[in-house]
Amino acid sequence: DRQKVFHTEVRLQKIDFLVRNPDYLSYFLLQVAVRQHSLSGEIKDIVKKIFSNREPVIRKEDMTRFLFGAYENIDNIIAFLYSVNVIDYSSKKDTYLRDIDEHYYITRKGVSKLDNISEFPALQWYKDRCLLINRFFGNYSGEQLKNMQHDVDQYHQTEYLEVIPDIIPDVREKYFSLYNEAL
Repeated sequence: DRQKVFHTEVRLQKIDFLVRNPDYLSYFLLQVAVRQHSLSGEIKDIVKKIFSNREPVIRKEDMTRFLFGAYENIDNIIAFLYSVNVIDYSSKKDTYLRDIDEHYYITRKGVSKLDNISEFPALQWYKDRCLLINRFFGNYSGEQLKNMQHDVDQYHQTEYLEVIPDIIPDVREKYFSLYNEAL
């Protein structure tokens, strides 16, 4: 019944951070625009839309800094999704009995729900956002996403159990330096 797989909780946590922090997502998209000039115009439009829709304020959901970066306990969410047969989950235990090598599988029912998202209009934004993240960062491992996030001083310097601050001014500055246009 398993249809698609998603590897590691680290990767899941880092993608969750990008969904919940449109300013950071915009910042990383602008970094892509610097490296891949052919995507610059498209990324300009995406970031402009994110900011014109006020997503960095309206869609932001705080995350706290844990030991290695942004973290939120997802056990209850995973348990719920498992209980309604939308996902399946497997992991191994290390010598300290911690879960390692986590795999999250989307079931046939889960794929069907995603394919029929129009039944749930409130979820369309999340699907679109995940598709956007997948397009630009889908090949990144959890470790690569973690390193990318730690490259931002405000993120990296956040104290343990403190809320990771926004970087809206930094995104505006980077956007202006790239496009000579204010957000």
